Amino acid sequence: MRTDRIPAAAAAAGTALVLALAGCSTDVDSPELEQLGESISSAVESAQASVDDARGAIDEARARLEGVAPEARAGIEDAIASSTTAIDDAQAALDAADASSAVAEAEAGLADARAKLDAAAANVDGVTRSALEALSAKIDELSQRLEATAS
Repeated sequence: MRTDRIPAAAAAAGTALVLALAGCSTDVDSPELEQLGESISSAVESAQASVDDARGAIDEARARLEGVAPEARAGIEDAIASSTTAIDDAQAALDAADASSAVAEAEAGLADARAKLDAAAANVDGVTRSALEALSAKIDELSQRLEATAS
């Protein structure tokens, strides 16, 4: 579920960053500060869109589990569960007041999820492999966009 608003914590962090970069000035009419605020908002919105895309890829991967060999299914289910947790952590990082540590934790979870997805994809083929590879790509995209919100 995508919202078009920036989470309050992210907006507060962006405002604090803008004020810090402005030397604690309260004159926010500066075009540079407005552009920086828009850039922060855009990064957060892009990361949120990636969260939504990754959740859709999880649904697609789950739909492709039918007919998967039992020996591969457990690894795939573990990879999907890890991905779900990592995506939830990324969402929490976007909403968190202490964004820098939350982002670092979310990035670590996303890296772990990607490794599990790649391992699971190596054990299957066809549409299941394609769905897992698509989810892995969405995890990569989310990780990059999440990193952009922290820089």
